[in-house]
Amino acid sequence: MPSLLNTHQPVAVGLVIDTLARGGAERVLLSIANTLNRGRFRVHVLLTRDPGVLAQDLASDVAVHSLNRRTRWDVVALRRLARIVKQNDIALLHTHSHTAAYFVRLARAFSNRRWLQVMHDHHGPIEGSSLLRMLDTLFLQGVDYYFAVSDRLGRHAARRLQLPSDRWEWLVNGIPVPDGQRRRKASVFTIVQVARLTPDKNQELAIAAAARLRSNLPVFRWLLVGRTSSDYAEACRAMVDRLSLGDHVVFLGERQDVAEYLGAAHVGVLTSRYEALPIALLEYMAARLPLVVTDVGECGNVIRSSGAGFVVSSDDASGFADALWQLAQNPVAAEQAGRASAQYVRSHFSADAMVRRVEDVYTALLSGQPVPPAAIVR
Repeated sequence: MPSLLNTHQPVAVGLVIDTLARGGAERVLLSIANTLNRGRFRVHVLLTRDPGVLAQDLASDVAVHSLNRRTRWDVVALRRLARIVKQNDIALLHTHSHTAAYFVRLARAFSNRRWLQVMHDHHGPIEGSSLLRMLDTLFLQGVDYYFAVSDRLGRHAARRLQLPSDRWEWLVNGIPVPDGQRRRKASVFTIVQVARLTPDKNQELAIAAAARLRSNLPVFRWLLVGRTSSDYAEACRAMVDRLSLGDHVVFLGERQDVAEYLGAAHVGVLTSRYEALPIALLEYMAARLPLVVTDVGECGNVIRSSGAGFVVSSDDASGFADALWQLAQNPVAAEQAGRASAQYVRSHFSADAMVRRVEDVYTALLSGQPVPPAAIVR
């Protein structure tokens, strides 16, 4: 492929997702959009639906385009995408969700331009969705490059999508790690869980564990931070009422001030049935929290490697409660696990390292050269 790089002008690239609601994939896109080298790239963000709350956090020089997609295969929005790419001379589109990736592939039918496509796969439960696997096979076997955020997704790229080893890699998510002062902890033992309320995130396990923890620890708070507009969320509220846990389990909904809750908490938890490498996990670690997580995706591997806490199976409410009880009873061990969290995320999950690797891949693809081997520590 001929070089698309212009040695005199930055190349236009587009980051594509459905919306910038609060979520892990959305925050990764935000980091990349705000940090890409402006001497090499002009950054556009294309949202197939509406902007979402995180759009306000994009840097002022990022061009934002809303496609206002009304249906999954909205032809008007497909034409709009093709037109935006042409008008802005966008040479590469980096997609951060499956539906956005399919949309970008379909939009080629409405354009005489050939753009490069990078797929960034954050989706944990890929093996649980036969529809996604079928659509991936149909639309994504021709992607120019594929970033997988977990070993499971890497296997999906190699086996299901049949991508050769020089067209995909395991790319660790990265986050900024603050150097600031530690915040004062809450006076009551506080557990924080940041995740939208859905069956995949399995907050029912959290509520069951809270019921068991109460028998040993009468006073604690379990904060559920995330979207609550679902039937599953209502079922969780009903479960809390049925178990008389209203004094312990708190539904906070979506919050702008998540960092404040992380700073005041004593433990960060994930109860998911499926994950890849969730940004919430890394944010807990950056906040120096000890962790209790289910053994899904890369979560268990990270905790075992770092010494940052406990790993339990995704159906073990008693084991989850016991791990929390141990941390509540041994603050010295909890403090040691929190320090291990922060050290590990700083050395292994740097946002700067992630973005520099993305830039290297962009440059190789745009110049028509082989992508250089990754040098990221796993």
